Amino acid sequence: MENREFLQARSFGKVAVPTPGTPVPITTDTNLRAAKLRFAVVIGETGRVFLGVAGMNKATGSGVIKEFWPTGAGGGIADELILESQNGDLLRPADYYVDANVVGEGLIVAYWVWVPHWA
Repeated sequence: MENREFLQARSFGKVAVPTPGTPVPITTDTNLRAAKLRFAVVIGETGRVFLGVAGMNKATGSGVIKEFWPTGAGGGIADELILESQNGDLLRPADYYVDANVVGEGLIVAYWVWVPHWA
């Protein structure tokens, strides 16, 4: 039997912001590592959403990685950002935060992890 690894998709679902101006971590699990992260706006939401790191401030842009444009009530193409690990170094999802301009809005966050597979 050959021991191999493959990427398995998982999701945090929607990471919503209960209080705009107070960034929310996408997870509190500091041990979790991912090969890839995907952040996307939720179709139909109307406010801008921000992705950043600890201490981010959407008003000044400090710590903000990306500002996502909403699709609005009419829908549209969802803005997204994909981060992939390089050189075997894995990403730590707990390092990323979401903030929003509208209560309850946020981002859909998916991630991929390496899992063992025995053929």
